[in-house]
Amino acid sequence: MSTQDSTSKIIPEHIVEAAYTEIGGLSDDQANLHMQRLGRSQPALLAFVTANSEELRQDAGEFAIYLFVVVVQMFEMQFGKRLQNVGMKRIESIHKENENMREHLSDAPERLFERFANVQTQKQPLVWKYVVESVLEPDDPDLQLSEEDVGSLAIIMKTVIDALDSSVR
Repeated sequence: MSTQDSTSKIIPEHIVEAAYTEIGGLSDDQANLHMQRLGRSQPALLAFVTANSEELRQDAGEFAIYLFVVVVQMFEMQFGKRLQNVGMKRIESIHKENENMREHLSDAPERLFERFANVQTQKQPLVWKYVVESVLEPDDPDLQLSEEDVGSLAIIMKTVIDALDSSVR
């Protein structure tokens, strides 16, 4: 892939900001409709995030779903119809790779985020920056993420970003 092709796949900051602003501004009814649409456009990815977020505390699990919705919105806004449905086999393969990387890192979850950030800078640096900032410094003061939550969110969101990035045609 040429440098031009690589940079044309990077989601720019204005798209990142527009996506989280749009999703953050949805009413409960609009959010429900949006989730139904995501269930049709990315059913396997939604199932993956839902299943993995069930292992987290309730507020952390809800936050994982929210981050997923925002990240998908970023990809949809940037790539439109070029964004393809991600299959479960691809998601499982990416998740396994990310879990293997996690097992080789014995550091704290914050270091896991830093390590993933170094890898992600080549793929979707601004999307990953949004995720890292959202997890390490949440807007909601009541959201207190444990180290385990942070580590799990890192794996979930890296898998989501990698899977979506690999599905752009």
